[in-house]
Amino acid sequence: MGYNLLQDLVHNSYAQVVIDRPFPAGMDSAKIKKGIILRDFNKILLATIMQDTSKVLVHMVKPLFIYSKIETAAGNSVQLAALTDQFIKEELSDTDIYSNRAGRYALMIYGRINAIPELKQQSEKLFKIVYDHLEKGQIPILETPNRYKSEERGWFRYLYAYANYIQSQQENNLTEKKAYLKKAFDYSPDLDDNNHKSGYFYDMHLILENGKDSFREDYLAFLTEQASNQDDLLATLVQITLQQPEYKPQLKTAYSKAKGNEAGFAQYWMENVNQNAKAAPPISLSMLDKSKFSSKGGTGKWLLLDFWGTWCGPCRAEHPDMQKFYDSTLKTNTDKITFLTIACRDTEDRVKNYMTDKQFSFPVAMSDNQIEKTYKVPGYPTKLLVTPGGKYVLVPFGVDWISFVKHYTDL
Repeated sequence: MGYNLLQDLVHNSYAQVVIDRPFPAGMDSAKIKKGIILRDFNKILLATIMQDTSKVLVHMVKPLFIYSKIETAAGNSVQLAALTDQFIKEELSDTDIYSNRAGRYALMIYGRINAIPELKQQSEKLFKIVYDHLEKGQIPILETPNRYKSEERGWFRYLYAYANYIQSQQENNLTEKKAYLKKAFDYSPDLDDNNHKSGYFYDMHLILENGKDSFREDYLAFLTEQASNQDDLLATLVQITLQQPEYKPQLKTAYSKAKGNEAGFAQYWMENVNQNAKAAPPISLSMLDKSKFSSKGGTGKWLLLDFWGTWCGPCRAEHPDMQKFYDSTLKTNTDKITFLTIACRDTEDRVKNYMTDKQFSFPVAMSDNQIEKTYKVPGYPTKLLVTPGGKYVLVPFGVDWISFVKHYTDL
């Protein structure tokens, strides 16, 4: 745990005040001057850290240190070549390119030297090695929740997607370009990655200054431009829409073009949702009013689940909006969707007092201390959508969950 926190401090927080990054447009010149002084001081401090007696610390900061020296050597091709060779030899000889973020700094070095003709050989060698490491380091979807492993999975997927995007931008052969863009699409963050975005958030902003969080639209744009096969475009759009349901209108239009009409779209959507969702375990819980809630799945209508607790600040913060959504939409569509919140790690008295004090009336069941384990709840609040066919999808944390639910269920 302590080592993970130190890694985060070095490569996410400290790296931001070491790496040369453009200042925001319109920033006051005095603030820019202070920023430059702070950055230069931290470069000197980084060199001092490299003299520390702790081999663990030195090993941890070394990739950042070499990258910092490459920034300083800008314009000197001889030094850049030597530093790139040093990075390849010392930081990419091991298959572990994650713990010290060597994969991140390798792609950043590539971005700095690839356009320099005399460094083309080094840049291609560097890219091939890191690309191979990223390809081999892919982690399957986890069956058991593990925050650190999930963050590592998201990191490998994002960097591999970006590496394929780079390849696509340098490829003139349309078949090869499409293949690279398809990989960039396939490895762009999925729903599980989006729930562990901290794993690649800083890489996203340090490698790409615009913070591009997905490469799916690039593949979609390519297919739209080349649009010889409507089925290809449709298959791509459905995968995008499963992650970002606000694309549903575009998916519906593509379906109509590919199939000749919109008549079967609702069934097509549900088939794809169920195909990509997980089987929903049965639920049997006691409600606050002493009634019983029971669901075995496949009830013919949607079920929205919310896992929360009175002790959870983010849960409490969203409850006013949840109450409004319950009153305006969920209560008026009971033939289409059922709503259930589940209070976890709590007592019945605390939950009752909280609901009374806040004047909330949305339905609450008390956890049996097993349901959150059964559904592998990764944190709080967590929302799940159980389909009419008895499968469930995770609503990504941090998104506009009301909009997500509305689009998914056609509310």
